[in-house]
Amino acid sequence: MGMCAIPFAVDIDQVKNVLGCKDRELLERIKTADKYNTYASQTVAFDHALEDLIFHYIKPADRKPASGSTEASVTGLNEDSAHVYGYALLVICDYVGTHLLPFCDGFYYGQDFEAAVDILKANGLQIDLAIMFEFKKVFDIPDIADFPAIHLYSKQDIEHIVSVIDQIDIDEDKTDIDNEDFDEVQQMLKNIRDSFKACQEQQLEMVSFAH
Repeated sequence: MGMCAIPFAVDIDQVKNVLGCKDRELLERIKTADKYNTYASQTVAFDHALEDLIFHYIKPADRKPASGSTEASVTGLNEDSAHVYGYALLVICDYVGTHLLPFCDGFYYGQDFEAAVDILKANGLQIDLAIMFEFKKVFDIPDIADFPAIHLYSKQDIEHIVSVIDQIDIDEDKTDIDNEDFDEVQQMLKNIRDSFKACQEQQLEMVSFAH
């Protein structure tokens, strides 16, 4: 099975403000997110991780580091639960933001994705979109050893990506899976365009979770 990067249009500050907010009602509302049941049922101690992020996370202004303290003890989070916090943040993003590709879940890494990125690079793209499959320190949680790999595209990144893809003539007919001339690369280009343009139009950042 290949890797899939699930993208969300979010206000990144709104997501970060959930950490340590100690809001019980918000916790219960997050559990109504579309992706909650999927990850809560598949991830050990998922609800405990959500509660950690909301109730036990220590905001930077409230930290009192002691000699010999680890990153986790300073933040109030458990290093062993890093990947669970990652999936909990995916569900938080699903609640406060918009899942951009619900019909196919996300961007699947493979030849079609690479071909689409090559077309974008040939038209001046300066950002390697494949970095969405690599870990970046987006949220103040312990480092995740494997998955999910979380990546953030800033509003500036999004403006650049949209400016490039707007130069490309995408054949919309070939993006219809029921069309006998269906072209996976054209569909990938359309998905990239639609996702980043949605963020641009709403003036939001994009966060992706790859696994």
